[in-house]
Amino acid sequence: MRVLLSTIGSRGEVQPVVALASELRALGQDVRLCVPPDFRDWLDELGFDVVPIGPELRGTASAHRGRPTPEQIRQAAEGTVTTQFETVGAAAEGCDVLVAAGALQFAARSIAERRGAAYVYASFCPITLPSDLHAPPPMPWRSPGKAENRALWAEDADRWNTFFGGRVNEHRAAAGQPPVEDLPDHVFTGRPWLAADAALAPWPEPGDARVVQTGAWIWPDERPLPPGLAEFLDAGEPPVYFGFGSMRAPGELAEAML
Repeated sequence: MRVLLSTIGSRGEVQPVVALASELRALGQDVRLCVPPDFRDWLDELGFDVVPIGPELRGTASAHRGRPTPEQIRQAAEGTVTTQFETVGAAAEGCDVLVAAGALQFAARSIAERRGAAYVYASFCPITLPSDLHAPPPMPWRSPGKAENRALWAEDADRWNTFFGGRVNEHRAAAGQPPVEDLPDHVFTGRPWLAADAALAPWPEPGDARVVQTGAWIWPDERPLPPGLAEFLDAGEPPVYFGFGSMRAPGELAEAML
């Protein structure tokens, strides 16, 4: 079986995909990865078949400071959709399964349908999947009640459909596929995977058959710690770590947390 694993994001999205790829390879499956070019050297060293997609991510945050205009958003949206259809489409040649992991995976399901391949969407965090019990990621603080959460998810879907839906449907029409009316529902499917630890990041609706919580995909890194870090850890009580993922946390926020 040949599997294509596709993700667009920083190491927080890529490393779990590498963990899954390692497990699949150990089971004798043929694995290909479609990831940003930043990670190609690392994955080449691990012996994976890699297809780079999109621009390098390092440094892009500083290059896009300030609030983008609607026209900039539209142009960026159309560009990323076209890039995905072209790049993922080529990478999926001969694949039996396509796994789209993380946000903004607009093309993978359409490509899987064209090739008669199976398709799975995987999220790494519960709040990126719709639920009445939490708000969408851009506005996690606006979640006082179920009705408002439902309205926020509807607004989020409208944004997806406005910025990305038209170009997705252009590519689908060119391949003789019917249009997609609800892009998030199309991408997430009716049964997405949640690749997160059930104790640390549980799905807020226990027993919900719509979501398959697989547990976290952790890539085993057995390299020794740098000597200075090992000495620091051995010198006193275990430290407390505050992390902000890929975000650049303002200094005052970090100070407030500490």
